[in-house]
Amino acid sequence: MALDQAWAVGGGAENPVEGARLSTYTATNGGRGVILPDDMKVSALPTPGPFVRAVSGACVSPNDYLGEDGGGQSYTGREGSSTDIPVAPTGSSGSQTKYLIWAVHDEQYERGLTPADKVNDPRNNYEWVSSVNGLTFPHVPLVKLVQPANTATITNSMLTDIREVANPIVGGFTFARPRISEDSVRQIKLTRPFTDGGVGPFYGELFPGGDGIPNQTRRKIPARAAYMSIRADWMAISVKGGQNAWGRYWVEFGDEYREHTWASGRQYEFSTQQFGFDTSGAGTNYKESWPLMDQVYIPKKLRGKLVTFAFKAGLDVGASAAGIEMAGLGGMGMQVVFSMAPLDEDTI
Repeated sequence: MALDQAWAVGGGAENPVEGARLSTYTATNGGRGVILPDDMKVSALPTPGPFVRAVSGACVSPNDYLGEDGGGQSYTGREGSSTDIPVAPTGSSGSQTKYLIWAVHDEQYERGLTPADKVNDPRNNYEWVSSVNGLTFPHVPLVKLVQPANTATITNSMLTDIREVANPIVGGFTFARPRISEDSVRQIKLTRPFTDGGVGPFYGELFPGGDGIPNQTRRKIPARAAYMSIRADWMAISVKGGQNAWGRYWVEFGDEYREHTWASGRQYEFSTQQFGFDTSGAGTNYKESWPLMDQVYIPKKLRGKLVTFAFKAGLDVGASAAGIEMAGLGGMGMQVVFSMAPLDEDTI
């Protein structure tokens, strides 16, 4: 029949394995890699020798038999404890570069495979390959080995971790708060320096400030998240003509507020990088916006907790305290993506 049996139908119906692979693909978004950041990590033995050791964990791979996208199917694998994988020694002809992968060989797609025990024989194993490109069977890259000539003993200095988390994103949120006309009568000017009385450079103030101003949001960080990518915007800031104002802006976050007594004058314990602004000092009023984007490590003490994210800014020495304000028709916005591993490996 043209339509496969739905997965998973009870009552004694036969459920094809393709349905299970489809469910796996859907659950893992077609990702390739390990499930958790520490899964299946490979290292040299405690006493180096002709083996490497893969520790416990799990992984997933698209069905590469059906093409690069896996045909909407995926395989999973699990290392229950640890496995020591042998490494062939190199000779005098030179060094070798090779890659350790977790691999699947399924006789449904590979003709000629004849397991001795069709029920119990494993169809997955660890393999050394010369390249991870162009492989046509399900696989997950684990480690790169650069092995010098005449070498049988493997050390950690020869190994490079190439594992990726298959689905690193574990949540996120959007905070969008346009300012309204009522906000125009509250404290709207930026007046505080980012260094005050020798304390800084994160002193500053919650901006836009004042009682009742929603310049922060409180959100729960997923327990599995180790990094977050923060995009924040101060939108349609009013710049006063003839007033030259320059300084910095940033986002602070933490689970405890203090009156500028965290390190460097912070009001919350942690922060993004700071970004600079500098108005023109021209004779006419105009609007500008401040964008911010940063990827930061999430301290373990904040994981699984409600955390405050606060918009902050501060002026430099000599800058006008009458040049920057945010009244009605301005606004703030923040988008945060939580992940188990860095989404951008190049972040400073």
